[in-house]
Amino acid sequence: MKTPSFIFFVSVIFASILTGFLSRPYFTERVFYLYEDTYKFAGEQERLVTYHSSTADPVQVRTEDELNRTLIIGGQSYAIADISNPYSIKFRVTYPNGHVYSVEDNNGLLWNYDDKGNIVMAIQIYANGERIKEEGEEDFQPSALVIAAYPDYHIKRGMPGFLFFAIGLLIFGWCSFRYQAFQDLMFRLSPQRFMYENPEPSDFYYLMSKVGGIVVMIGSIIVAFKAY
Repeated sequence: MKTPSFIFFVSVIFASILTGFLSRPYFTERVFYLYEDTYKFAGEQERLVTYHSSTADPVQVRTEDELNRTLIIGGQSYAIADISNPYSIKFRVTYPNGHVYSVEDNNGLLWNYDDKGNIVMAIQIYANGERIKEEGEEDFQPSALVIAAYPDYHIKRGMPGFLFFAIGLLIFGWCSFRYQAFQDLMFRLSPQRFMYENPEPSDFYYLMSKVGGIVVMIGSIIVAFKAY
């Protein structure tokens, strides 16, 4: 007959393998964002790369030459030119309406400037889940277009380390709930025992160990979701 401990550890191993298999694309694929829409690589044909989103139309990036790329969004073309010099990384972004902006990479942070050299701040206003454009605001921030056009700026999502931490918490919680030997070990490692002579765990201590184990196991589920 299979013991509860056997069932628990087999379930943990199975759930860990299944979660790792299903989550691998999420953690390994590089993505970029255009406002609240997430895009990931879908395919490449000659010099045209396509990115798909489950919530918006595809985005395409056409490489014209080493310094120029064209970003195609909803039938509109945005020209992006690499105008970097030995001292700084810069891009020039030309919109379909003729407006021109520059984007400067400052230690990984992209700053937007208009054609007069003034900083353009990104302010996003949403109502009922929909973005509200202010007067004169472009459809997309210049820096967002640069990020979309250059894979070096695409990022990986999530923090998979939280999953490993959650597994550790789950096992710790189970041991605290299930095994008296583990409860005794934690009692001996507790600094509070030095306050008494020949201390021994009480029934209340064992009860609280079980309660604490349940709380830790519930908390491990919350920690696991923090990975995404």
